[in-house]
Amino acid sequence: MVGRGELHPVLNNTKWAELRTEMLSAPSEQHPQFRSRSVFSPPGFCTNWDGEFFYHVHPVADLEWIEFQATSAEWLNGVLRRHSIPYSIEDGVVRVWGYTRPGPQPVWQ
Repeated sequence: MVGRGELHPVLNNTKWAELRTEMLSAPSEQHPQFRSRSVFSPPGFCTNWDGEFFYHVHPVADLEWIEFQATSAEWLNGVLRRHSIPYSIEDGVVRVWGYTRPGPQPVWQ
């Protein structure tokens, strides 16, 4: 899909690993959760909110995006900026992109 120009990669494995490590070591009061969408998912589908980062954020190779919520938006934004992980705000939710598709692109924060 990348070779055919249907997807444009945004994050590499290093950035995914940094993000996962931060979520695993998050202060307990932050209660970070995520939901995601695979590039192979049917239109409109995404997973339910989940807080299990050890096993459930794999494989990252097919993640189109992953959305995050935490107790503090300031803490979450700080984590993403500290690791230079680009993200957008979609309908009030932080979204980290693994891939984008041709056409209009997210507004990066």
